[in-house]
Amino acid sequence: MATFVAIHPAVVPDLEHAVRRSTVLVGAVLVQLILGTVYGYSIFWQPLEAEIWPPILTQAASAAAVSAPSSVPDTTAAGLVAPQVVIVEDVARLAQERQHREGLLKYSFAICLLAFAASMVAAGRVQDVKGPRFTAVIGGLTLGTAFLLAGFMNSPAVYYVCHALSMGVCVVVLLTVFDYLTRRRSRSDDRGDRAIRSAVVGFVPYGIMTAVIVGGVALGRAYISTSPANKVFLLWGTVGLLAGAGIGFAYVCPIAALVKWFPRHKGLVSGVAVAGFGLGAYVFSGRTRFGGVGFIETHGIETFFRVHGVIAAAVVCGGAMLLRNPPVPAARPSVPGEPVGSDTTWQELLRSGRFYAVWAMFFSGAMAGLMVIGILKPFAGSQLLRAAETAEGVVGAALRNELLLKGATAVGVLALFNAAGRVLWGWLSDRIGRSVTMTAMFVFQGVTLLCLTGLDSEMELTIGAACVGFNFGGNFALFPSLTADLFGSRNFGANYGWVFTSYGVAGVLGVWAGNAAQNLTGSYFAAFGAAACLCFASGVLSLLLGRTRAAATA
Repeated sequence: MATFVAIHPAVVPDLEHAVRRSTVLVGAVLVQLILGTVYGYSIFWQPLEAEIWPPILTQAASAAAVSAPSSVPDTTAAGLVAPQVVIVEDVARLAQERQHREGLLKYSFAICLLAFAASMVAAGRVQDVKGPRFTAVIGGLTLGTAFLLAGFMNSPAVYYVCHALSMGVCVVVLLTVFDYLTRRRSRSDDRGDRAIRSAVVGFVPYGIMTAVIVGGVALGRAYISTSPANKVFLLWGTVGLLAGAGIGFAYVCPIAALVKWFPRHKGLVSGVAVAGFGLGAYVFSGRTRFGGVGFIETHGIETFFRVHGVIAAAVVCGGAMLLRNPPVPAARPSVPGEPVGSDTTWQELLRSGRFYAVWAMFFSGAMAGLMVIGILKPFAGSQLLRAAETAEGVVGAALRNELLLKGATAVGVLALFNAAGRVLWGWLSDRIGRSVTMTAMFVFQGVTLLCLTGLDSEMELTIGAACVGFNFGGNFALFPSLTADLFGSRNFGANYGWVFTSYGVAGVLGVWAGNAAQNLTGSYFAAFGAAACLCFASGVLSLLLGRTRAAATA
């Protein structure tokens, strides 16, 4: 005899809701997994330095190579216009020249972070209007295109394309400004001819853009080449500017969707989603055959860029297909601790003193982590090399290269704990509150920074990198949650985009401060000390913000 189980009608919608938000969580992690590769950029510098510039030799090594010319690498086959080798006076000058080259390449990372943060403002607004799926697909395609273009850095055709695109973008910006000014003038001048204005703004720009782009390609033939300078500019524009914009468009979408699907667990789900960001950097910097370091050693940096571009576009767009906003309820459920009517517009946000407090705190936490991330591999390698020279005296070339490569291990550890910190700090903030959690995180990070320059063994550097990554990751779970708590979830995309601009400023200043401290003092201690002071100040500011918020909700 058949038996039937009665299912309450309310169970089916609840089950469907659970499945949908779990699917959104999976899509969010997939998207963030690829975007997190930005934190593995430090593995690029040494391969790119070898790819772009001719090798450097000291005068002694050059004299020794005269009797064995085959020992001097030939770079003319790569299309370089610079001499085959660069001769410097001694080892100190050689190290200085290498630092200068890597310093130029590191600005790709700074530009990427700045574009990442700046694009978040526009991406947040697009996400609020068009939804997370559409916006994330734009980000994935842009990111993939950036790495594909960088993967053909030895092809002149890529430089013509990028030159034409850059000129086209400039024309679009100028025409947008022209359109804005003519519209304002027509509103203030009743005699303005709307038909003529419409024709100028609506049709002529297409002809202008076509002429400028074609002319740009033609004129570019006079000076475009695959010289080292042009390759550096290409990297700044592709893996820097374009990749940063793609990351910014895709990054905001998973977080904005999740804080709406999980209003009572903002900290935890934000942490789980952005943990993929940290894990992506861990996989990216691995030395296995499928990790970034191992793949570059086997196949070269150009092939890596091309493969990564295809994978990035496919995975981000695939994850974007799983993102969606929850259905809008007739009456929005209340969330404990969130004041009624707290859905702040971005215009109101910019007039709020709390926004600038949150911005300053995020700036401090981001600068501390990004400063270390941007230089971690060479910093860890140089610390190990310095310890070896102190213990053994002169270090051979083979041991030197081995010690410098060990810096990649610290990058992987930082990325792994970066992911763990996002989940654990987010979970903790849901339990004990954002203010106390953020204060603990800032103090922990400040103490870690003060200790970094004293670490000179592989174990010590691994622990230091783990602590920096653990605390740095917490920023990306706590600040989205804090933004939603203070300013509401309805306009979260636009609001968090403005908060996230602090990240871009921190990235530029962090890379600059680290390089400046190293060049002026020979150590990163001054930069790390300044960042530590900012962290301690932000810990105090977090407590003050928590008290004012508690008083407002009481």
